[in-house]
Amino acid sequence: MRRMIRRVLGLALSGSLLLGCTGGAAAQGVFTREMTERSYVSAGNTQRLHRAIDKARAGEKVTIAYIGGSITEGLYAEMRETQCYAALSAQIFADKYMPDAQQLVYVNAGISGTPSLLGVMRCAADVIAKAPDVVFVEFAVNDASDADAHMAYESLVRKLLKSESEPAVILLFTILKNGYTAQAHMQKIGAHYDLGMISVGDALTPTFKDGSLTWEDYSPDESHPGTAGHAFVAGLIGHYFDRAQETAPQEYALPDAPVYSAALEPLDNIRKGDPAIAGEGSFPSAAVKCYTYRQGWRHWGDRGAGKEPLSLRVDAAYMTLVFMQQNNKKFGTAEVYIDGALRDTMSGHDEKAWGNPVTRLYELGEGTHMVEIRMAEGEEDRDFILLDIGAAK
Repeated sequence: MRRMIRRVLGLALSGSLLLGCTGGAAAQGVFTREMTERSYVSAGNTQRLHRAIDKARAGEKVTIAYIGGSITEGLYAEMRETQCYAALSAQIFADKYMPDAQQLVYVNAGISGTPSLLGVMRCAADVIAKAPDVVFVEFAVNDASDADAHMAYESLVRKLLKSESEPAVILLFTILKNGYTAQAHMQKIGAHYDLGMISVGDALTPTFKDGSLTWEDYSPDESHPGTAGHAFVAGLIGHYFDRAQETAPQEYALPDAPVYSAALEPLDNIRKGDPAIAGEGSFPSAAVKCYTYRQGWRHWGDRGAGKEPLSLRVDAAYMTLVFMQQNNKKFGTAEVYIDGALRDTMSGHDEKAWGNPVTRLYELGEGTHMVEIRMAEGEEDRDFILLDIGAAK
C-alpha cells in the first residue's frame, strides 16, 4: 500500500505533470507546485505538532484523526479507505517522521452530508476518546455562514484544543464548484486560536480563472475531489507539514474568550440511562446502525409502539438532536415539544436520504426545560430513529 501511495502522491506533487481528469472527461489539467504553495495559509503555533513529530521520530505511537464531511470520508476516491486525502496524508506523516509506520494510528471520522454541529456532538466519542496527537477539521463546504455555524465550528475547535491529549488542530478549507466555502469565518477562528490552516480554494481558484485548470480536473461533481484530487489535497497537507516543521515551536496559550461564540463547547451527550431521561415512552433504547452510531432510541411503528413520548428534563441553554433519515416510507415524522410548545418537526423519510444523520439545534434559554419527542398525529404506525441528544449549559 505504501508503494501505491507514494506513486499517487508523486503524481500530485510534481511541478508540472499532467494529471488525467478525475471526472472522466477527455480534458486534462495541471496541478503545480505554485498551487500547492498557495494552499498554505498559516503554520499556526507549532508546539503541539512538533511534539507529535518528536513522538513519531522516537518510535512512539502517534494518532492522527480527521473529522469532517463526505470529502473526509473519501467519497469519489477509488478505494477510499487508502486513497482518500485523509489516509494519504496520514501516510505522508508516517513516511516523513516514523521509523516504524505500524506505530501510526489513523482515525477517519468523516460522515457524508454533515456539518460541524454534528462534529461537536460526536467528537468526544469519535475523536477525543482516541487521544489524538493531531486532528484535521474539514467542514468548509458543509457549514453555512450564519451565527449558528460560527458557534458550532468554534465550539468544536475549542473542544478539541482543550481535550486531554492536547492535539495539534489543523483546519482544512475545501470549496464547491460554485465557489462557496465557509473559509472566511473559519479562517478568523483559526487566526484567533493560532492554528495551522490549509486552503484548497486558495490553491485552485486562480487556475480556474486563468483557464489552466478546470473544475473537472479536480472533481467529478459539484464538491468532491476525484482520486487525483484527493492525492492533490494530501499533497497540500504534506506541504503544510514541511512548512510547519520549519516554524520554531513556542508555548501555546488558548485564548480565554471566543471570537464568535463557543456556547456548545460544554455540550454533553445524553445516553441510555442518563438521569435527564424522564421516560422513554414509545421510543425504547435500541441498537441502531448509522455510521459510528450503534445505540439510540427507536419508535417501532409496525410493532404497535403507541403514542407515549420520549420525555427529557434538561438543565441547559442549548439542546441538539440527531435523527436518521431513510428513503423508505415506513419512516415517519416526529415532533419536538419544548416546555409544552411545538418547536420542531423531524422527518425520518426523505427521497434523497441514504440512512444519513440529520442534526438540529435548539436555543432553550437558561434553566431547566421539559422536552418531549413524540410521533406526529397519524404517524404512530411508522418508524423513527433518534440517534443522539446533546445538552450544553
